[in-house]
Amino acid sequence: MSSNIMNWIEKTILPFAGKIQRNRYLQAIQAGFMMCMPIMLVGSISIILTRPLVDYTTMAVTESGYTFFKNWQLFIENYGAPLLLLRSMTLYSISLWVCLAVSYHLASYYKMNTILTPMLNLLMFFILCSSKTPDGGISNDYWGGEGLFASIIIAIVITELYRFLIDKKVGTIQMPEMVPPALKSSFSSIFPILFITSVCTIISIFFNCIIGLSFPQAILACFHPLVIAIDNVFGLAISSILTQIVWWFGIHNTAITSMLEPLMMSNYASNAAQYAAGMPPSALPHIWTEPLWWNFMVIGGSGATLSVAFMLLRSKSKQLKTIGQISIIPALFNINEPIIFGLPIVLNPLFFIPWVFAQTFNGIASYICMDIGLVNKTFIYPGWNIPTPIGQFLATMDYRAIILAITLVVIDGLIYYPFLKVYEKQKLIEETAGISNL
Repeated sequence: MSSNIMNWIEKTILPFAGKIQRNRYLQAIQAGFMMCMPIMLVGSISIILTRPLVDYTTMAVTESGYTFFKNWQLFIENYGAPLLLLRSMTLYSISLWVCLAVSYHLASYYKMNTILTPMLNLLMFFILCSSKTPDGGISNDYWGGEGLFASIIIAIVITELYRFLIDKKVGTIQMPEMVPPALKSSFSSIFPILFITSVCTIISIFFNCIIGLSFPQAILACFHPLVIAIDNVFGLAISSILTQIVWWFGIHNTAITSMLEPLMMSNYASNAAQYAAGMPPSALPHIWTEPLWWNFMVIGGSGATLSVAFMLLRSKSKQLKTIGQISIIPALFNINEPIIFGLPIVLNPLFFIPWVFAQTFNGIASYICMDIGLVNKTFIYPGWNIPTPIGQFLATMDYRAIILAITLVVIDGLIYYPFLKVYEKQKLIEETAGISNL
């Protein structure tokens, strides 16, 4: 890479990426999604349990597995109501949980009441993202992935408005000194909560009765052009390149991925809902999802370095072999800081090209394979730290994903190999010179 390009990146991209990484809202969104991971994992398990992998009605009675899949389906039809409820309250309500989690982390940042603030956000979420059904119930149509953008906006705006009203002591009721602090806090929140509730109710009436769209529908319509513009293989590739560039300079890739989380999680939730409704995995609407990124692209960690860990184990350099021994176990669980900072890859010009290209190649190759039907699209999120190829199989429930994952690891190794051999040669010279000087 020429010095001019390096200077341009340092002057333009890095300052911007640094500001993004320090942004309190993006930090709250990132932490909020991480907090919701156990809920999403439970929801993923419920989807697997409530929909048999094979529709027994498409099988011959004499075919192997017919009885098993038939009994599975009949069990769900007769006794699966609790599992279906579990599915509804986890993945189908992910926007609700994200709203709670993001508001909690933002309240923690401001040192606000971390119980009352999420409760207030939950109330506003119900007002803005729910509606009454004809039978008197509450509609949860936008509690899933479709309401994710709205839930994040609610969490940020409501928390900020509540903070402003509390800081300005708007409507504060003076209480005697002997009154317990918890009671004082509750009374001082009465007017702010009443004001915010009134405003949100008016907003809900405005959108539903005047515009003719619910609040989450309107937000989704606003973000739709942006989602369409980047929700493709080109947007995926550019995003991967940007994350790797800022990581190479030592700025954690969350500076970029935190902005992508709403898109990836919304797409994943949509796929999961469509699969649970009976859509075949190959026909699911989205390819770029949370599991595509974390299970198919960053194999072994950012930069797709699992193959690097294996190659380091066989290095002739004592230093590199030691790094391989230290990093191999974490790399199996997609943790590669020992490689990033131990090799190192950060600020090492020799590894810039494979560092950027390997992960991006994984994304493009996986996207194309899913687009043309070679591998199922993702509808389960097993978690980012599930070893390869188990994570890829669980994300798609497709044995072909195992073949794809192993192939990607091999190709990643071929991408890194020439650069690693050059680096190994340098280290061997240094080690030989060090022995000679003794």
